[in-house]
Amino acid sequence: MAAVTRAGSGRRLLVALAAVLGIVLAAQAVPGGARAEAPEDPLGPVNGGFEEPVGDEGIPGWQSRGGELGSAAVVSDPVFAGSQSLRLDDPADDAAFGLMSTPMPVQAEHTYRLSMQTYVERGTPTVYVYFYDAEGTELEARSEHFEDAPTGQWAPATLDVTVPEGASSAAVYLYSTIGRVSTYYVDDVGLSHVRAPIEVEELGVAFYSPNVRLAATDVLADGTRVGYLFSDGQPVSLTMVDLSTGEILDTHDFEGYSIGASIVVADDDRVYLSVRGPNDGTLWRYDPASGALDRLAGRIVGEAMLRSLVIEDGILYGSTYPNAKVFSYDLATEQVRDYGSVVEDGSYAWGFDMIDGELWVGTGAVPHLMRLDPDTGEVTELPLPDEVAESADFITRVEQLGDKVLVSYSPAGSRNTAIYDLATEQWQDGIDRVSGPWTSPSGDGTVYYVDGDTVSGIELESGAEVSIDWAGSGIADELDGTTELALLDEGLQDAPGPTLVGIRSDGSIWHYQLAVGVGDVLEIALRGAPATVHSVGTGADGDIYYGAYLSAGVMARVDVQSRTLEQITGPTQADSITAARGGRTVIATYPGAEFYAARSDQPWNWGNNPQHVFSLGRDANGQDRPLSMVAAGPWVAAATIPNYGELGGALTMFHPVTGRHEVHRNIVPDQSVTVLAHRDRVVYGGTSIYGGLSSTPTQDEAELFAWDYRRDRLIASEVVVPGAEVIHALAFDADGDLWGLADNGVFFEYDVSAGEVLRTVSTSATVNNDWGRLSEFFLYPDGTFYGDAGGQLFHLDPETEEFTTLIADDAYHSALASDGSIYFSDRTSIYRYQP
Repeated sequence: MAAVTRAGSGRRLLVALAAVLGIVLAAQAVPGGARAEAPEDPLGPVNGGFEEPVGDEGIPGWQSRGGELGSAAVVSDPVFAGSQSLRLDDPADDAAFGLMSTPMPVQAEHTYRLSMQTYVERGTPTVYVYFYDAEGTELEARSEHFEDAPTGQWAPATLDVTVPEGASSAAVYLYSTIGRVSTYYVDDVGLSHVRAPIEVEELGVAFYSPNVRLAATDVLADGTRVGYLFSDGQPVSLTMVDLSTGEILDTHDFEGYSIGASIVVADDDRVYLSVRGPNDGTLWRYDPASGALDRLAGRIVGEAMLRSLVIEDGILYGSTYPNAKVFSYDLATEQVRDYGSVVEDGSYAWGFDMIDGELWVGTGAVPHLMRLDPDTGEVTELPLPDEVAESADFITRVEQLGDKVLVSYSPAGSRNTAIYDLATEQWQDGIDRVSGPWTSPSGDGTVYYVDGDTVSGIELESGAEVSIDWAGSGIADELDGTTELALLDEGLQDAPGPTLVGIRSDGSIWHYQLAVGVGDVLEIALRGAPATVHSVGTGADGDIYYGAYLSAGVMARVDVQSRTLEQITGPTQADSITAARGGRTVIATYPGAEFYAARSDQPWNWGNNPQHVFSLGRDANGQDRPLSMVAAGPWVAAATIPNYGELGGALTMFHPVTGRHEVHRNIVPDQSVTVLAHRDRVVYGGTSIYGGLSSTPTQDEAELFAWDYRRDRLIASEVVVPGAEVIHALAFDADGDLWGLADNGVFFEYDVSAGEVLRTVSTSATVNNDWGRLSEFFLYPDGTFYGDAGGQLFHLDPETEEFTTLIADDAYHSALASDGSIYFSDRTSIYRYQP
C-alpha cells in the first residue's frame, strides 16, 4: 500500500521551557547533585516564610481549606530559616486539608519554579499550583505528591510549572489528600520565574485512523438494522451506522477520552456505554431516537474502568477493574448497588453475562468463574476445567447461547473456549482457538465465529462443526480486523435471508448471505481520529519512525532530509523500533512480542516489507511487551515484559533475517527487562521489579546487568541506584561510560570496565510507569545528553552535572536525527527542536 504523505506545516510554536511536575528532593541528593538553571528572585507568595504575625483573620497571605479536624499553625520549632515555619496537620484519612496562598501575577506560557523546604513527621506533603484568568476563574492546576521526602529532617522540594494559555495569576496550595494522614512543616515557600517560551516546529499529526475495536448491533423499533461503532483515538467517537446501506446516522465525540470500554443495548433501543483513557469509571447513555448522549455517573463504586455490561429487567449490571467488582444501576431510579469484589486475588472482572438469573463473572489475572445472586449478593465459585485453571490467566468472555455457556480464556493452548452444559451441569469438550467474535445462535442453533482466516460454525446441541465456503464468498480477503460479528436472521435490505455481518477495525462492514454463499463490503466514511503515539525509533535509513497505540494498523515516518511527516502502514501497536545491520529496520509489536523487519531498499508495505520474522508469544515463552531493542553485531537484542499476572521478563537475542533466536528469561529473578544498550559485544540491561499487569513484585530494587551474548552468560548484575524500582534509560557517553536513569529521577554513571558506579545525579526526571515507559535517552554530538521522561524533554550536561528540563508538559518519544535535530511528540503530533 502506498504511503500517504503530509508535508510538515512548518508552523512554529512557543513551547514553555522546564517541566510540569518536576521535583528535586534533597533526600535523593548525592555527591555532585544537579544544578538546574537558577530562577529569579521569588515573586511570591505573600508571607512565604511565615514570619508575619498571626492576626485575628489567621495566617497573613494564606487561607485554610478542607476538613474540620485539620489545622495549620505558625510555630517556632522546627524552623529552616528565620524564626518561624508552618505546621500542617491532617489527622483524618476521610477528609483532605490544606492552606491556599493569595494569588500572585504570572505570565502565560512562561515557566516558574515553586520551591520550599519540608520537614515530615508522617504522611506525604502535597502541593498544587492553581492558575486563574483575569476574571479569577480557575483554569488548570498542577500538583505533586512528595512521597520520597525524608522524615525528621528539612529537605528542599521543587515543582516546575508552565502557566497555561490565558492565565494571569497563580496560587500555591499546601495540601494533604483524602485517604492520607499527614503532619509536616513547611518553610521558605517561593514562586520564581525561570524561563520564557522557546520555539519548536510542528510537523503535524502523526497518524489519523479509524480504529474500531468495540462495536454492537441492534434492530431498531422501525426495523432499521444499525451498528454502533466505537473508534478509538483522540478523541474516541461513537458512530451509528445503517448496516444495510452503510449510511452514517449519527456521530458523537467523547472529548478528553481515547478508548471505548464497554457497550450494551437495552430493549428500548437505548445504548449504555463506558469510555476510558482517562480511566474514571463513567457510565453514559445514548438514545438513537433523539440523538441525545448523556453522562449518567462517574467513578461508579469507586472503580476506574467498567469492563463489561449486561441489562436484565431494567437493571444494568457491570463488572470492573481494578478491584474485580460487580455493581448494578437501576435504569429507572438511577440507584447504584455495590456488590463488592467477587475475588480476593484478581483485579479484572472481565467475562460477564446473566445466566438463568445469576451473574457469571470471569476474572483475571488469576482465573476464576464466579456466580453472583443479584438479589442476595451471595457469590459462589464454579470450578473451571483443569486445562483452563492450569493454563489461563484471564477469563475473557462468558456468554450464554441456548443451553450452553461459552467461556473463553487467555492464554490458552490448542483450545481457548470451554463449554458448560446447563442441562447436565457438566463441562463439555471445548472449541479450538476462537480468536475473534461470535454470533448469537441461528434458528437451528448454530453459532458462527471468526476462525483464523475463515468463518466457521458450531451446532451447539451436537457439537458438530458447520463449514461454509468462505474462500468462495468473494470477500475472503476482508476478514482481517473483524471486531464484531452478528447474525441477522431476516437479512438486510439488499441481502435477504440469514446474513452474517462483520464490522472491521477500519470501520468497513461486510455482509455474507448464508443461503447463497456470497458477500459484499460497505466502505463506511468513518471519520478517523488522531491515534496516540506510542513508540519511537531510528530506522536503518536514518529516518525517525513512530508507532501507534492500539490502532487499526498505522505507523508514521519522518524523512529527516526533507523534514516531512508521512503516514505508513503498520501493526496495531508497535512497542519498539530499531535499526539493525544489513539495512533492516526492526519493529516489535504487542501483544505476544512479535518481531518484523523491513529492508530499506524496498517499498514499505506492512506484512510484506516489513515481513514477520518470529514471535515469542504469551504461550510459548510467557512474554508480551517488547519494550526495548538494540542492535548487537549481526544480532538484535530485545527486552520484554511478561504476561499479565506473571513475573520474569526476558532478554532475547535474535537474527533479524533468519529469525533464529535465544530466549533468556529471569536474568534478574522475577524482574522485567525494560531497556538495553550495547557496546563491545556486551548487552547491558536495566530492569523493573514489576512484571505483567496484575502481578505482585517479589523484589525491592531494580538492577543493571551485563550479558555476554557470545558466551550466553551473565557477567554482572547489581543495584546501581538504591531504592529505585525501575532502570528505564541507558546511553553511553563519549568516553565509553554507561549512563542510566532510574524512576526516582537519579542518573548514574557506570564504569563498564571496573563494574562500578562512578557518580549519581539527582534530578526532577521522575517516572511513575511500572516499566519506565515514555522515556528516551541519547548522547548528543556535543557530548551532552538529551531525552525525555515523564512527559518532560530534558538536557543533562555530564561535565557540569547541570540538568535542565526543556519542553513543558506532554513531551514524549524523543529521537536524535543525523542533522542534530531532536524530534519528539505530544499525544498525537510530531515536533522538531533544534538545540
